[in-house]
Formats: sequence, structure tokens, C-alpha cells
Amino acid sequence: MTVKGLCERGITSLFPVQYLTLRKIMNKEDLMVRDLTGSGKTLGFCLPMVEMFRRERVFGGGKPLAMILAPTRELAIQITKELDALKHNPKEYNVLCVYGGVDIWAQTNELRRGVDIFVGTTGRIKDHMERKNFDFSALRYAVLDEADVMMNLGFKEDVEHIMKTIKTNGPKEIQALMFSATVPGWVKQIATMFLKPNY
Repeated sequence: MTVKGLCERGITSLFPVQYLTLRKIMNKEDLMVRDLTGSGKTLGFCLPMVEMFRRERVFGGGKPLAMILAPTRELAIQITKELDALKHNPKEYNVLCVYGGVDIWAQTNELRRGVDIFVGTTGRIKDHMERKNFDFSALRYAVLDEADVMMNLGFKEDVEHIMKTIKTNGPKEIQALMFSATVPGWVKQIATMFLKPNY
């Protein structure tokens, strides 16, 4: 069904970043991926993640299985749309997209009802974490998309706080994935801090 769905969207082959990361992500390896904006990185991490959850039949547990950090509202929405497009049916899994400038209580209620994949901007995700609005004890993936943009927009401290909180309080075997168009010093530092050795 996945292949059929991709073909219906006009995706008949994977871009290099997608097929090069697919097997590694499904092998549960931490990754630092460098590729240009617009190269297909979003599908590159969404597809294997969703397929792993399907294989392991873990949707519907009520606790987030993956948390994806994005630097901007626009990118968070784009990631959410990609995840929705990968569904085999509309109710297969729940994706919640959070960002600032909208009512936090509606997002809180969604989290309490249970979501499978949690996507959002760093500031709003940090806000939900500090309010203890979600339980990340079942978290399997932590994804930083466009990490270099996060640094450029001044979200360095928020990202570090979120990742340290997950590392301290979450499951030991969380798979960390970082995607970035460039790899400046801070991105290398974050990778060293939070990705397993030999990533």
C-alpha cells in the first residue's frame, strides 16, 4: 500500500538522500545527514519512521513515538502534511503539529487524548515540555530538521534544553536523526552530544 500511495503522488523512485538514509534509519542507526534544502529530506526520515512503526504495530498507544523539531511554523506544517500523506487510511495514526501564535490549550487537549507523532517548532515544544503536557517515555525517534536554520534563528538553547531533557528522562535507546543543509560548529557539537558514537 505504501508503494501504491507514493506512485499515486507521482513518486516512482527515491531521491539519493531518501534511499541512502532509508536502510540506515530502519537499522536503528543515529544519523547526521547533510543535503540541500529541497532535496527530499522530509520524506527521507518520515517514510522509514512510519514503516518501522507499522512493522512493529505500535500506533495507537497514546504516547508520542516520535518528536520532530522544526525551526519554522512553515516547515513544521510541511512535515505534518508529509506524514498525513503517508497514511494508509485517515485514522491509521495521529499527528499533532504545534507552534506558537495559536491557542496552546487546544494543543494540550490533543496531546492528552493521545498522539503518535509530535511535530513542532522548538519554542512551543519546549513550552509543552515545561508544562508536562506529554509523556515521552515511549519516544523512539528525536528528529532535528534544518538544524543549521535553528542555530541561525537563535534557537540553540531551546534545542539543547529539549534534547537534554529527552536524553535524561526518555528511553535509553531513542534514535536521533539530524538533517541540515550545512554543518557549522554548533551542529557538529549537537551531533557529538546527542548522537551515538560513530554516527
